[in-house]
This record gives sequence, C-alpha cells and structure tokens, in this order.
Amino acid sequence: MTAPLWRRRAVLLSGLGLAAASLSSQVRLSWQRQADSTASTTSSTTSSTQQGLASQAGPGTSPSSATGPLRLGWSPWADAEVMSLIAQRVIQQAYNLPVERVMADIGIQYASVARGDLDLMLMAWLPLTHKDYWTRVRDRVLDFGSMYSGRLGWVVPDYVDAAEVRSITDLRNPEVAARFQNTVQGIDPGSGLNQASERALLDYNLTDMRLVASSSAAMTAVLDKAIRERRWVMVTSWTPHWMFARYKLRFLEDPQLVFGGVEWIHALGRQGLDRDHSDLAAFLSRFQIPDRELSDLLLMANERSAAEAVEDYLDRHPARIRYWTTGMIG
Repeated sequence: MTAPLWRRRAVLLSGLGLAAASLSSQVRLSWQRQADSTASTTSSTTSSTQQGLASQAGPGTSPSSATGPLRLGWSPWADAEVMSLIAQRVIQQAYNLPVERVMADIGIQYASVARGDLDLMLMAWLPLTHKDYWTRVRDRVLDFGSMYSGRLGWVVPDYVDAAEVRSITDLRNPEVAARFQNTVQGIDPGSGLNQASERALLDYNLTDMRLVASSSAAMTAVLDKAIRERRWVMVTSWTPHWMFARYKLRFLEDPQLVFGGVEWIHALGRQGLDRDHSDLAAFLSRFQIPDRELSDLLLMANERSAAEAVEDYLDRHPARIRYWTTGMIG
C-alpha cells in the first residue's frame, strides 16, 4: 500500500475512535427511542402514495414487528436523508413495517448495526472511504449491495480552463494557485472529506494553498457566488450532490488517490435481518437509484424539502417501486 493510502487510513481510524467514544450514549438513545416508539412514524405520506405502495407489496408481506419499529440509521447528509426517507416510505407501505429513522455519526452506525442496536444503515461508502469501519464489522453485518455510486474530491466550475488546471498536481504552479486565491473552500472541520483534504495538501506538497473549514451550506454559498461572478473557485465536495444538477462542475484529477476514486454506497443490515424479514432483505438487494436521478432528486430536495422531493419521486416511478418490492419488471 502506498504512503498516501496508509495516511488516509489513519485519518479514517481517527474518526472511528471518536465515534466509538460516544457509542454508549447513542445506543442508550436508540433504546429509549425504541421503548417510546409507536406504530406511527415521524412522517406521513400522501394517500395516493400509500395506496400505490401497498398495492405493490409482494406475497411475502410481513405483519408489523411485535418488538418495535425497524431502526434505520442515517447521517445529516443530503443523499442520506432522501435515501432513508424513501426506504422508510417503501418499507412501511409495502411491508406494513414501522420504521424509525435514527440520526447518528457514521462510525456509530457501523458499530450499532454490528451490535444489533440498529437494524440497517444506507451509507456505507466502499471499498475505500469507509474501509476501516468496514474491516472492523464485516463479519458481523449483512451487505445488501450498492444503491448508487459516489465520489469525493476537489471540484471546480467547468469554465475553469482545463488546459491550465486539470489535476490537483497543477496547483503546484503558483500562478494557478493564485487564480483560486490560494484557497480550497472546505466543509465541516471534523468531516472525513476535510481531513482527506488536509492530507492532500501535504501529499501534493501544496505549501501555498490553504483549506478553509466551514460547513456544507457555506461551501455551496461560496461556490454559487463565485459562479455568478464568473470567478475561479475550488471547493471540497462529493457526488451525489444537488450542486452537480444545478451547475456545470468537474472534479480535479487525483492521481495519488487521496480521495479514493469512485465509490459505491451500500446498504448494510444486522445479522438475522434476512431471516426475520426475508421480503425486506429482497427489497434492499434491489434498492438502486440511477445517479442522475438521485442528483435531480437532491436538487428538488434543496429547492423545496426532502419530504416533498421523495413524495414526488415515488409518485413518478411506480414501475421502479414495483421492481424494488416484488422483483417484477414492467
């Protein structure tokens, strides 16, 4: 393994250690929520969506669990929110299983699914981004496969001249770096993306560049303002993200693979979930969304709300829901 990848693994391990430190409090919260839960959930669906999903349930539909709702872990990321809402709606209506969405840090989700404190999670970035989390739990969880693809890295507007800057290595040129004000606009300071960006500054020897930590919202605001003013700007970002549906953007090449390249986002479940709910396991193995559709869905969620965007998506894709829930095509 190359030195950059070893260092990248160290960044992820540090995040795992922080997650483990708060696991016990999160698990107690999950247990409390489970004890207080009822068959009703935090979100409602339109009657047309309810009827459509219920009519598409397969012959193996399970009754509502007597031990409480299914616990679905999710992180406060745009794609995680819409994917967890879609899964919640479909599972509740097609299989008559109540679902409780439990927000938790990604490391806590891995550990909680492995322990059985969460039933499933939908944000496993594999094979590299979450490699260290996955290595620790892979023998204690079920992998239902990928739902869509993703990528992390540094992003620039498409009008930035590719002849001048195509790769992160091009930023070693002081004149090129100056066009970006020697700045990479980052997101949350503790995020894996920001930590990998700090590592990229070192691995690519970008001594004149600085990373500005902020938030996801601040990053997109900086990007939007620069594009409206037609200025060169560089931000840390990922796909899927609504900004790729709104703007023409491109990733800078990452020859040292500091950011890992193209990844696949998997659904994971606790051991025994397939035995307890075989129909649910079959749904999770078929639960996939084309990347372009997901980007458009995220854009609608940003412009309106995640709940409205999910309802619209489910109403417009009855055939896909039928395939997810029954395996029937056409």
